Amino acid sequence: MSEDSETFEFVDRRHSAASAPTDASASAEDAAGSPDERGTNLEDEPSPEGGHPRLAAADRLLMCLDILHQGAWIALGLVQDPVTNKVEANLPEARALIDATAAIVEAAEPLVDGKAMQELRNLVSTLRMNYVNQTR
Repeated sequence: MSEDSETFEFVDRRHSAASAPTDASASAEDAAGSPDERGTNLEDEPSPEGGHPRLAAADRLLMCLDILHQGAWIALGLVQDPVTNKVEANLPEARALIDATAAIVEAAEPLVDGKAMQELRNLVSTLRMNYVNQTR
């Protein structure tokens, strides 16, 4: 592939507090609940130092869930480890990651709306079923 076949443009919009939310940011907000349900509106509340907006608890929990569930898939031996480029199962590690994922999903329940919460529960169920299949 030649260098001039594709070009990418990176636009950093973090510092433009006056910008209106895009459809993508509005739909992401809907997935985790409205600002009133979560207790904060991230776009309107910059950090005390300025710069990046403050993260609500629900957003922090969802970030942790993303890391944990990806690690669980890798530890189950069902996804290639991006560091080693190998597919290797480590079931004790997978179990710990699945249990941590389930605990965070439980902690997120009061902060996440019904539809998103159901998706998180399905994620935990899918991980648990795959763990059982891998232990057979």
